[in-house]
Amino acid sequence: MTSRVVSSLLAFSLGMVMWGCVTAKPADFMAPQFQPSQVDRLVVLPVLDHRVDRQGVMDLDARILPIAERELARLGYGYVVVRDRQSIEGIAREDLESPSSEWIGTLGPPGTRWVMTLVLEASSSSLTFGSTGLAEMTGYLFDKQTHTLLWKNKELSQVGQGGLFGMMMKGMMEGLAIETAAELMFRTLPDRHQSKP
Repeated sequence: MTSRVVSSLLAFSLGMVMWGCVTAKPADFMAPQFQPSQVDRLVVLPVLDHRVDRQGVMDLDARILPIAERELARLGYGYVVVRDRQSIEGIAREDLESPSSEWIGTLGPPGTRWVMTLVLEASSSSLTFGSTGLAEMTGYLFDKQTHTLLWKNKELSQVGQGGLFGMMMKGMMEGLAIETAAELMFRTLPDRHQSKP
C-alpha cells in the first residue's frame, strides 16, 4: 500500500469523526428558595420557536419534548407534557425575559403550580469541507403559586462532521445541534433525588 493511499484513508477516517463544541456552566439563574423536593409534578409546555430566521419546517415538539421527558425522569421529577400549542399562544420573548407576577400566574393549565417553558432561540447549519450546526436554547421553570421564576438556563451548542461524509450530513446538523443544546440545558436543573425535603 502506497503512502498516498495510507494518507487518503487516514484523512477519510479523521473526517468521519463527529466533533462538538458545548458549554458547561452553572444555571444562569437559580432562585434561593428553589427546593426541587417540593416539585411533585411539573407541566412542560410545547416548545416556543423564537428564532428570527426560521428556515424550513421543523417539528420542535417531536424533537425536543422526548428529551425533556427523558431528562426530567432521570432527575427524578414527575411531569406532564402539554402538546396543545394553543397553550403557548401569545407568549412573547419580552414576557419570558421580564416576567411579571401576574403573567406567571396565567401560564399552563388551571390548577397547576410548576410550569416549564422551553425556547429555541436560534439554529442554523453551514457547509464547508464538512458541515456544522449551531443552536441556542433556553429553559424556564416557574412557580405559579408564589409567582416567581425558579430556574433559568440558556445553552449554546455547536456540532460538526468533517469531510465528504459531513457535507452529505448538512441537513441533519441543525437538528443535532438543537437536540444537543436541549440536553445541555437540563444539566443545570437540580437533581431531585439529591434534594432534601
